[in-house]
Amino acid sequence: MSRLLDQLNDDELDFSVSFTDTDGVKVNGEFLDIVCRDGVEYAVIAPDDADGYVDIFRIQLLNGDELYIREKDGKILDEVFEIFRMKNEDEFDFD
Repeated sequence: MSRLLDQLNDDELDFSVSFTDTDGVKVNGEFLDIVCRDGVEYAVIAPDDADGYVDIFRIQLLNGDELYIREKDGKILDEVFEIFRMKNEDEFDFD
């Protein structure tokens, strides 16, 4: 399970995160959820400067370190976002 999820308090399901992705880009935003697709975990993050969009990162373990790889495949992005949307339809306004 992702270290992001390990940091969650049972009463607090969202929090600010800051990390550098594998492209060397600093990411600051609000952690929204972890979505599993075909056995792969993806972090859904709302960047601080976002206006209604999210970034999706594939979470990969390498030598005990958690890497956040910005997902670029459009099909995977669509599928992960759809899982996120269905899972959180009562939490967020998707209109």
